[in-house]
Amino acid sequence: MGLAEWCIAVGAVALLLDLFAVSWFAYKPAYQVTAVMLGQQVSANGWQTFEVIGPLALVVGAAGVAIGWLQATRRSPALPIVGTTLLAPFSLALVIALLIRVLFDQPSVHLAQAGGANVVEARPGAYIGLFLSAVILAGTCASLRRDGIPPGDAPAEIEMLRVGEPPRSHPSTGLEP
Repeated sequence: MGLAEWCIAVGAVALLLDLFAVSWFAYKPAYQVTAVMLGQQVSANGWQTFEVIGPLALVVGAAGVAIGWLQATRRSPALPIVGTTLLAPFSLALVIALLIRVLFDQPSVHLAQAGGANVVEARPGAYIGLFLSAVILAGTCASLRRDGIPPGDAPAEIEMLRVGEPPRSHPSTGLEP
């Protein structure tokens, strides 16, 4: 496994942990008591916050783990290349969606008790999720740029036969055909 595949696999595992175990958005501290009195959760993780982005992050994370496993267990690059090719548009969509939702258009909750103001702020988990999705996308792009047969597994020379020419001897055995 190369550095790109390690970025995909480790980033995917970390994204899955971040998605479910770390708070992404929470009430601003001044409004947390009000939220608790109203019976609401004070914070939410990435899965609880987003109806579309959460499942997309789950797909990207699971696919990243699968690509890491395939790359580590297969000599042939066929399955990892297919998986990486399929992961690329999903990871790009995830990065774009998280950029928009974390940096520009955060989820909003308006409490009447707060005068109708938005009382939710992004937590470190949201920024970590954005960073990890960018790591997975970068690993995917780097992996696609260098995928192929490793030099140790590649044939040394591919013999070209021309019509009407007799075949040459095989270089590894020295035997005549």
